Amino acid sequence: MHFNYIPIEHDINKLQGYLDFLFFEIWIKAEGDFNSSLLEPNKEFYDIYIILELQETEWGNFFNGRIALIHEEFAKIDDDKFKMDLAESYKANNDIEGLCCNKDLIPITYQDIHSSYPDLAKALKSFYSRVYGSTSPFNLKAFGFLNEKLLPDFDTEFMKVNSKEICPFCGINHIKGNNYSTREAYDHFIPKGIYPFNTVNFKNLAPMCHECNSTYKLTKKPIYNNDENNINPIERELSRNLSFYPYSDTKPEISFRIELNTTRIDKLKTDEIVLEIESEGNEEQVESWKRIFGLDERYKALLCSPSAGIDWYNSIISEYENAEALSDIEGAEQYYQVILKDAKKNLISGTGFIKSVFLETCHEKGLFKKLD
Repeated sequence: MHFNYIPIEHDINKLQGYLDFLFFEIWIKAEGDFNSSLLEPNKEFYDIYIILELQETEWGNFFNGRIALIHEEFAKIDDDKFKMDLAESYKANNDIEGLCCNKDLIPITYQDIHSSYPDLAKALKSFYSRVYGSTSPFNLKAFGFLNEKLLPDFDTEFMKVNSKEICPFCGINHIKGNNYSTREAYDHFIPKGIYPFNTVNFKNLAPMCHECNSTYKLTKKPIYNNDENNINPIERELSRNLSFYPYSDTKPEISFRIELNTTRIDKLKTDEIVLEIESEGNEEQVESWKRIFGLDERYKALLCSPSAGIDWYNSIISEYENAEALSDIEGAEQYYQVILKDAKKNLISGTGFIKSVFLETCHEKGLFKKLD
């Protein structure tokens, strides 16, 4: 990643707290029939449950009904080891940093649960697939209006702290900040359709540009280099890899290297470019980053674009004749150095991270010599 997001504290995190309470205090301990009195130890959540019962809305009935259904499915299970293991898996699936940084931490999938208890897996997936999004019960007043109030307020506070307005996953596209009336979509970094329990965990949700989110990442798994779901456990274990964590408090050094196998930059093609992204000690993370977001393809296409790489090159060529008119520039070399300095100064804004390396490569290859 080009930079990491800074997490914030916000009331929206209560939603994950409610789900933690349900799992550890209600479902995993399930015996006999469900009764609302089981919720009384968490008075705030119990009061919400009663409100939903009285209101009898579609979303409220769904939420309360699924609580009882999942309790019923857990109550059928007399395998204590399975329950203990599932409790550990719940913690693992919500330890997003651990999943990214520790290959020994193995997340559980709906498919894993289905292999032992298919009805439980179906009940869990039907519940967790709806707790985030336009049809979420959390959009009800009792929960604070997730989409209408909680998320917009969270996003406003988040963008005050994370104000670069550039997508950290590609470094190319803009991210909407607080001067916009709409917000960017938040991506589930560990895919919510595959892995249960972390749907409203905001350490697993990060603003991402539309191209990264909806064109390249989709449901790809950052922590596995095999995106197939139906693979045997041995293959899955072998495909486990490290990944950059979007909210890490440390940022590794990342460098770019470009080779150009042509002198005709005005007609540059992607197959004439060799692009390497390097970060010492973070090779797996870099490979995951490149694969998930299609960076090799996208950065090469950027360099071949008439409005990016070719334009960067042409700006030095076409503007050289005017260079002497600028008070502090004498000659092509000085003009090139000014453009390069500006690109290095703005590594994030203006895609300077790749523009600077591209211009240096052109210079080292002697492609600006004809200006001398």
